[in-house]
Amino acid sequence: MKISIICCYFNEINLIKKNLLNSLSKINYLIQPEEIILVDNNSNDGTKEFLKENFENKINNVKIIFNDRNLGKGGSIKKASDEAKGDILCIFDIDEYEIEDLNSCIKNFINNNYDLVIGSRLLEINPNFLYKKNLYGVIILTKLINILFNLNLTDAAGATKVYRRELFNRIYINSNGFDFEFELICKFAKLNFKVSETVSKYQPR
Repeated sequence: MKISIICCYFNEINLIKKNLLNSLSKINYLIQPEEIILVDNNSNDGTKEFLKENFENKINNVKIIFNDRNLGKGGSIKKASDEAKGDILCIFDIDEYEIEDLNSCIKNFINNNYDLVIGSRLLEINPNFLYKKNLYGVIILTKLINILFNLNLTDAAGATKVYRRELFNRIYINSNGFDFEFELICKFAKLNFKVSETVSKYQPR
C-alpha cells in the first residue's frame, strides 16, 4: 500500500533550516513513502520563502502545499489528506517525535490490519511532558474518550497518527484546530474501526 506522510508547519524557520533536509532523507531511507506532504500554514517568518527556495520541486516525492491563509492544524491536515495519493495517511511532527517510532506505528498498522494507530507518549517509561497540567489534561480526555467509545487508549492527543484514507473519506471532520486529533479518534471508534497505539517518544520544544 502507498504511504503519504503529512507534516504541518507554521513559523518554523529555525527548525526547518536545522533539521528538515536530514529528516526527509531519513524518512525516505527508513520508510520509503509514496510522498511526503509539507503544509505551510501561511507562515510570516520566512518559512514559506525558505521552503519555496530550497525544497519546492527539489526532492522527487516531496510535495509542498502553501495555504493562502491560516487554516489551523486540523484544516491543514484535511487539505493535505484530500490531495494525498496514499492508501495510508500519516500525521507526523518531525520536530517533536522520532522517525523510528513513526515507522513502528506504520508496521503495527499494517501487520495487525488496524484502521488507526496512534503514537502514544504515555506508553513510554517516564514520558517527557514540560507541564504537568498538559499531562493531566491528556489523561482525563483520554479516559473520557475510552468510556464513551469503549476504547483502551493511553494518549488520545498523541500527534503521530496513521490511518486508512478510504475510511477517512467516509467521515466528516468539523474541527480545524488541534481538536482535530480527538474528533478523528471518536469518529473512527464510533464506526467500530479498529484503533490501537504504539510507543512514541516525545521531545517537546
